Amino acid sequence: MLRFDPNLRWLFTELPMLERYEAAARAGFKGVEVAFPYEYPAREIAARLEANGLQLVQVLAPFDWDRGERGYAALPGQEERFRESIRTAVDYAVQVGGPMIHVMPGNIGKDLDRARCMALFKENIAWAADHARSAGLVLILEPCCRARFPDFLYHRIEEGVEVVKALGRDNVKLCFDTFHIQTEQGAIAERLEAVWPHIGHIQVGGVPGRHEPGTGEIRFQFLFELIERLGWQGWIGCEYTPSGHTLDTLRWAEAHGIRDPRAASANPTALGHVN
Repeated sequence: MLRFDPNLRWLFTELPMLERYEAAARAGFKGVEVAFPYEYPAREIAARLEANGLQLVQVLAPFDWDRGERGYAALPGQEERFRESIRTAVDYAVQVGGPMIHVMPGNIGKDLDRARCMALFKENIAWAADHARSAGLVLILEPCCRARFPDFLYHRIEEGVEVVKALGRDNVKLCFDTFHIQTEQGAIAERLEAVWPHIGHIQVGGVPGRHEPGTGEIRFQFLFELIERLGWQGWIGCEYTPSGHTLDTLRWAEAHGIRDPRAASANPTALGHVN
């Protein structure tokens, strides 16, 4: 059975952040992603994970999202700031169970030379991978579509493959995000198979709208069957905006053990397998 985890920055937003962990567990999830957990002490997050039987799957190396930042890894002059963000992420990750660390390149404005930025990106990721290796951690890279991030360093999944191959580190992998790849390129199943050896994480979101599977143009049942057939052993992150209340939009996941826990009130055996 495929394993799904919700990104708590996107799902269960009806609740304060710290209450989302229990809500995810009650719905049947066994893992979660949290983009920026750093506002809370690592010991507090670790305790919530343990109390709810959850694994923290992925975090982002820290930067100020609300100010429009999108990372530092490809930005000339930000090398020390980048390294400090990696040190922070690695130290935090070690204390909360060793999640993968997603590293973003930053916004590449028109005044920057993209080739130089890509070269710097590779240099910085190589350093970060070697630093993370000492803690047994994996770095995740994710090309993002122009429609959402027009100034992003790279947009096509093949560009991500080129970076991973150039670095030659076994702890640098790609995130295959269905929303970004379908929006930017299409032919999503063919691309999944083509880049399969380099994938370290998968995320799902519908197109258009970036809502839950079952909405939009992607045939997720076909895609999930393909992922299973290819032998996926990792997690699949739910990184989408629910089209309604989170619990009202989980029907697509019932076959994978995820259900609305409110159903247990009417049918006490309905969620017998959920802690």
